[in-house]
This record gives sequence, C-alpha cells and structure tokens, in this order.
Amino acid sequence: MSFSMDVKNEIGRHGNHSRHCKIAELLALVLATGEVELANEQPKLIMHPENDLIGDKICRLIDELFDKQIEVIRYTKYIEIVGQTMTDQLLQTIKLSDYVDFLEEDWLDEEELQEIEDDITFVSTRGVSLQNCQFPKQVIQKDCCKKAFVRGIFLATGSVNDPNKAYHFEIVVQNKEMAEAVRQVVNSFSLDAKIVKRKKYYVVYLKEGSMIVDILNVMEAHISLMDMENVRILKDMRNDINRRVNCETANIKKTVNAARRQIEDIEYIERVKGLSYLKDSLRMVAEIRVAEPDANLVELGEMLDPPVSKSGVNHRLRKISSIANTLREENGY
Repeated sequence: MSFSMDVKNEIGRHGNHSRHCKIAELLALVLATGEVELANEQPKLIMHPENDLIGDKICRLIDELFDKQIEVIRYTKYIEIVGQTMTDQLLQTIKLSDYVDFLEEDWLDEEELQEIEDDITFVSTRGVSLQNCQFPKQVIQKDCCKKAFVRGIFLATGSVNDPNKAYHFEIVVQNKEMAEAVRQVVNSFSLDAKIVKRKKYYVVYLKEGSMIVDILNVMEAHISLMDMENVRILKDMRNDINRRVNCETANIKKTVNAARRQIEDIEYIERVKGLSYLKDSLRMVAEIRVAEPDANLVELGEMLDPPVSKSGVNHRLRKISSIANTLREENGY
C-alpha cells in the first residue's frame, strides 16, 4: 500500500465530534466528488467517490448530520441523493444552496435543448460540478473546521509522495477559483502552498518536507506524520554522513596530492644539490617528509626534535618548494 493511501486510511477513520466540523468535511467531499444532474427536468445530486473509503465517509457523515433522514442510494461507482427536497436540504446545510443559479448558467443552451424531442425524458449526459458554486467561506471560519475541510478535500482529491522518494503533497481541483480557496485554507496554517495548472486541472501543492509534516499534523494524521519524520531523520543522517565522508575524502586527496608535490621537490633538490644544500631545519623536515609520505603536517611536526607546530612545518615545506622551483629555473626546467 502506498504512503498516500496510508494517510487516507488514517484520516478516513477520523471522527469529528462537532456538527460544524462534520459539515466542513462533508462540504469538501461533496465539492470534490459531487455534481448536479437533470433527470426528468428535476435536479439530483450525484457523487463519484474514488473508492469505498471515500464513499463510506460520505455516507457516514450524511447519516450523522441528518440522522438518516436523507435517503442515500449507493451504487458501484457513485452515490445518489434521492429527490430534489433532500438534495436541497443537504446542499443548504453545507451552504451550497446556490446550485440552481449555476445550473441555469452552465447547463445546456437553448439550441441544445430544442434538439431534444418533447416526448423523450431528458436525462443529462453530463453533470455540472459543484466546484462551480461560490465557495462558502462561512462554513470554515474556525481552525477545527478548516482542519476538517482539509481532511475531506485531501481524502477525495489529494495525494502525497512516499517520503523515501520525494517530498510532494497535492490537492487537485477543477477550476482556479476552487484552487485559490483551497490554497487559502491550507496557508491559514502558516504554510506556503502554491498553485499550478496541469492540463485542465489546477493543483494546490507543497514541496518541502517540513511543510508536508505540518499539513499531516493539520489533518491529524499523526501515525503517518511519525512515519514520515522517521524517514526524514534517516535521510538527514545519511546526507550528513555522506557530506562528512565526501569532505574527509576531499581532505585526504588534498593531503596526498600536497605530499606528492613536496616529495617531488625534495627528490629534485637531492638529485641536483643533495639534501646537505638545505639548512638543517629544512633538511630535517625534508627527510621526515620522504620517510613518512602519509603523515599530515601535525604528525610531521610532532616527529621533529624539538617538535614544531603545524604552521611551522608548512612554512618549512613551502621554503623547500621555493628552493626547488629556483633550481628548476636555473637548470631550464
């Protein structure tokens, strides 16, 4: 099972205690999955949940809010609210009672209607998405209701990547106005969600791991949050170890290359003039450098008698390099 499905299973089991939070979550689910269709010239509410988890949540919330007074018919791939009166009652409760207005604006135009024979019962070939309604901000004024709304909208249209692979959280909606409304709700929790258009849809997304952890906390998906935090800790540890190893490797490579150049300079001086050409302090460093090619400057300094500091050893080796370069110039190298 994917991490995204784990999150949805966790928040799908979450129960709201207050009526206003149940309304907020049902609003999100109906907005995300619902559309109004015309049958026999009467509107009816149809919801298309992606899976049984979402369908169960919708039915449970309707039963709890209306004490099973609204009849819900559940088919294999969709849920239907029976009767215009019950449709009106549900949509008025979640503050989407203006659906008739957009039906009149967005339904079949007059020419299309005239093509339909009078003696044929009119059944819509498409529904009008409830996302075309004016977003009812009054339903989600409280933080607890905003959390319930985010749970519902994510449950219906959201996804989150496996944190082992990438950090990405998104909610997909059908129009820009709905995307902006969702973004504002998400960002009310001090987050920084962005919107991008993807083909004919709009995507509200978060990319940073810390913000995804925060949105999981907002949705009260605490088990998934801990799973993600464990992954983040392991990834941070691995990254830190890799940085340290890379840094150490670079330092070792730098030390080896420097030692090789120093030994080349010393061997050149020995071939051309002999090490006796050097002052005693330089000769002692040169002899130890050749004898201990893998030693660092601190270790070389400790081998001298008396011991010399790291900067002192470095100064002497630089002097040896300068002498070697002068001899090379004199000999035409």
